[in-house]
Amino acid sequence: MKKRVACLIGNPNVGKSSLFNMLTGSMQHTGNWTGKTVANEKAIVEYKDTIWELVDLPGTYSLMGESAEEKVASAFVLKNAYDVAIVVADATNLERSMEIILEVLDVTKKVIICLNLIDEAHKRNIIIDDKKLATILKCPIILTSAKEKKGLKELLETMNTYQSSSSYQSKHPECMERFYKYMQNKYHFSKGQSWHILETNSSFQDEVISFYQKMISKEMIRESYHEMNKNIVKDIIIRKGEKEKKEDKIWNFLFSNRLTSIPLLLIFLFIILWLTIYLSNIPSELLFSFFSFLEKPLNNILSFLPSWLLNPLLYGGYRTLYWVVSVMLPPMLIFFPLFSLLEDYGLLPRIAFNLDKPFQKCGSCGKQSLTMCMGLGCNAVGVTGARIMENKKMRLLAILTNVFMPCNGRFPAMISMISMFFIKDSSIVGSLMSALILLGIILLGIALTFFVTWLLNKCLLKEEKPIFILELPSFRKPKIWRTIYFSIKEKALHVLKRAMIISFPTGIIIFLLANIKVANASLLQHACLFLNDFGLILGLDGAIILAFLLGLPANEIVIPVLLLLYNGSSMLTDYESLQSLKNILLMHNWTILTAINFLIFSLCHFPCATTLLTIKKETNSSFYLFLSFVIPTIIGICLCFITTFLFSFK
Repeated sequence: MKKRVACLIGNPNVGKSSLFNMLTGSMQHTGNWTGKTVANEKAIVEYKDTIWELVDLPGTYSLMGESAEEKVASAFVLKNAYDVAIVVADATNLERSMEIILEVLDVTKKVIICLNLIDEAHKRNIIIDDKKLATILKCPIILTSAKEKKGLKELLETMNTYQSSSSYQSKHPECMERFYKYMQNKYHFSKGQSWHILETNSSFQDEVISFYQKMISKEMIRESYHEMNKNIVKDIIIRKGEKEKKEDKIWNFLFSNRLTSIPLLLIFLFIILWLTIYLSNIPSELLFSFFSFLEKPLNNILSFLPSWLLNPLLYGGYRTLYWVVSVMLPPMLIFFPLFSLLEDYGLLPRIAFNLDKPFQKCGSCGKQSLTMCMGLGCNAVGVTGARIMENKKMRLLAILTNVFMPCNGRFPAMISMISMFFIKDSSIVGSLMSALILLGIILLGIALTFFVTWLLNKCLLKEEKPIFILELPSFRKPKIWRTIYFSIKEKALHVLKRAMIISFPTGIIIFLLANIKVANASLLQHACLFLNDFGLILGLDGAIILAFLLGLPANEIVIPVLLLLYNGSSMLTDYESLQSLKNILLMHNWTILTAINFLIFSLCHFPCATTLLTIKKETNSSFYLFLSFVIPTIIGICLCFITTFLFSFK
C-alpha cells in the first residue's frame, strides 16, 4: 500500500479536529473556542490502497500568525513535507476562512478545500456556489459536515485520486510581485515562503532586505490577501435572509457586554463549585474506605519484604497515593465536565472579549482569561494553554500569574477549612455558603492576577505591545456525553496521573523524614521547630509552613502531612470526620485568623512540582521558573502578615 501524508489546516473553530476524529477514528477533544489544539496531532487512516498519515494542525488565521500555535501550523505548511494540504473552511463564514486558503495556495499547489459545517450554513439560508469557487481557485472543493459524517467518503476519494496541482495564481501589488519573482527565480521559493524566509533567515535579509522591506511589509501583504478575498467571495456567497436562532439571540444579548456576561459567568461558576462541593464528599469517603480496606491485604501480599522496605512503600508511598486519589478524583470528575460544557457552548470566548479592556490596561489581552479558566482545573494545563497568546510577553504574563487561580488540587483543603471554621452546618445551605466563600477566594485570585500582570508589565516585561485576536464562535450545543468523556479522559485522569506519579515517591520521602530521628526527635519535628517562629509571624505555625513545603509535589497532601506533624506520628493518618480534624487543629492553637491565613497561603504560594516543570519546559528559562516560585510566595507572605497585623488590634 502507498504511504502518503495530508495535513488539516484552517482557522480555529471550523471543525478541523472533528473532521480529524471522524476520518481517523481518533478521540481527540474538540471544542468551541480558540486554543483547543496547541500542537500537531497525528493519526493513521487507511482508504483503499493508501495509508494516510493525517496531521491536525493548530488553528491559525494566517501563516504570518504571532502566537505559538499559529507558528507551529505555519512551520509545517511552509516545509511542504506532505502530499495534500486540506484547508478546512467554515461554510457559515467563508469570508473569514478565505484568507488562509489564499495564503496556503501561495505556498503549495497540492490543495483540497473542505467547506465544513455545510449543514449549519443550510440552516442559516447561506448558499455557496462551490463549483464557481473551484473554477476560480482551480482545486477541488468538498462539502462536509463532520458532525453528521457527510462528505467524508468523497473527501477520502479525492485525496486518493487527486494528482494534478492547482494552477491558481494570486495577484498582489506590483512591488510584491517583483519581490516574489526575484525570490522564485533565484531561490525557487513560492510566494508564500518568500516573506517567511526573509523574516527568519539573516543571510537572505542581508541581500534583499535593504530594498524590498522598505517597499513591502506584513501589513501590506495582509491587506493584499484581504482585497483578493473580497473580490472572490462577493459573487460566491448568497445569503437569503440569514436566520438566527431565538436562543442564540438571547445568549448573544446576555454575553455581549460586561454588565451581564461577567455576573452570569460568576453565577455559573458558583453553581459548578456548589455541585462539586456537595456531590464529592460521599465518593471521597467511599474511596478512602476502599483503599484503607486494601491496605491489610497488600500488607499480607508484600509480607516477604523486609520491614525497612515494606513500611516506606505501604505506609508512605501507598497512603500518600490513595490520599491524592481520594481527594482529587471526585471533585475533578464533577468540576471538569461541568466547566467543559461552558467552554464547548462558546461562552468563554465572550468573557475573554469583555475582559480585554481591563487586561489591556495591565499590559496583556483578554485571552489571558482563557488560560485562567484552564488554571482552575490545573495550573499546569493553564501554563500550557498560554501558547494561545500572540506574543512572548503576553505568554509570560499568563504563565507567571496562572498560579493565582486555585486548581482542583487546592480545592479540598480550602473546602475543609471553610467548612470547619466558617460554616455551622453541613446541609445544602451550608454547602451553598461554602461555594460562595470559595468563589470569593477565586475572585481574590482574579484581583491578584490583574495586579501582578500590571506590576510585571510595568517593571519587567515592557518590550511588546499587547495584541488581541479572538474569534467569537457561534453558540453550539455541546455533545454532552462526548464532552464528559473527553473532560474526564484528557483533563481529570491526565492531571490525576501526573499527581499520582509524583505523590508516591513523595510519600516515601515524608515517611523516611518522619522516622529518621536525631536527638530524640524526627527530622520533620526539627524542621517544624526551625520554621515555627517564622510561621507565627504570619499567623500560622511551623507545621503549616512545613506541610506546604512538603506539599510541593502535590497540593493534595498538605492536610495529611499537617496531621502527621501535629500527631507526631511516623506515618500519614486519616481523620474520622471534619469535626475530629477541627478538634486536632484547635488543640494546636488554631483560630479564625489561622484558618484565614491558611486559605490565603493556599491561594498564594509556589506552584506544585508539575506546574513548575511545565513552566520550565514552556519558557526554557530558569529565571522565569524562579519568578513563578517567588512572586506568589512573597505575595502570600505579605498578605498573611497584613491580616495578622490587623487582627492584633482586636
